Amino acid sequence: MIPLVKLASELHLMNSRFGLVLMIIALFSPFTIFLYRGFMTQLPAELEEAARIDGANVYQTFFRIIVPLLVPVTATAAVLNVLWVWNDFILSFLMLQRENVMTLQLTVYRYFGTYSQQWNLALVSLILAAIPVLVIYLMLQKYIIKGVAAGAVKG
Repeated sequence: MIPLVKLASELHLMNSRFGLVLMIIALFSPFTIFLYRGFMTQLPAELEEAARIDGANVYQTFFRIIVPLLVPVTATAAVLNVLWVWNDFILSFLMLQRENVMTLQLTVYRYFGTYSQQWNLALVSLILAAIPVLVIYLMLQKYIIKGVAAGAVKG
């Protein structure tokens, strides 16, 4: 985290949501690329050859054949990245110091101080923080196992 925060400071991205988004993209892009690569190696090359024989160009092959097959891995990457980003505390804590740009997790952290603990506000905030993640998970749960397992088998 130290190099990321130092880089954000040098680029004047501290205390901005845009800077936080850039750092999150830098952290989670390699995992997403790994998932997609593992999934794409399992796709048979015969699909592309058949599309080419049928007269489809490269773009038609990609958007009509390949992209629909990527739905499981896209849903898996979306769910896993949303879970990690939504629950991220340490990067937000290091980069966002002003109150007007704090994330929900940092706000919950502020409810606990040395001399006071506001459990009522903290628990309400935690419930509100869990709702979007649960909704996304419930909408995409059928694709998660398929997407994670697709790149795991070598054969």
